[in-house]
Amino acid sequence: MRFPLLKLLRRENSSAAKRERQDQLERMFTESLRALSTMLKSAADTLERKRLERSGYEPQDKFLKRQDPK
Repeated sequence: MRFPLLKLLRRENSSAAKRERQDQLERMFTESLRALSTMLKSAADTLERKRLERSGYEPQDKFLKRQDPK
């Protein structure tokens, strides 16, 4: 089994290798931020649902539409 992190730790002196290494690091960082945002959104939804349940609201499978008075 090959580990992609070991590939990033290798020292190559060419500018193409440096750009590739930087590109891989940026992609990994971006993917980890997206995964973190998904996890935080899920946690926020869970907390909000529990807060509403404590306030007496029951879960429902429909959305309310806001209607502003004219």
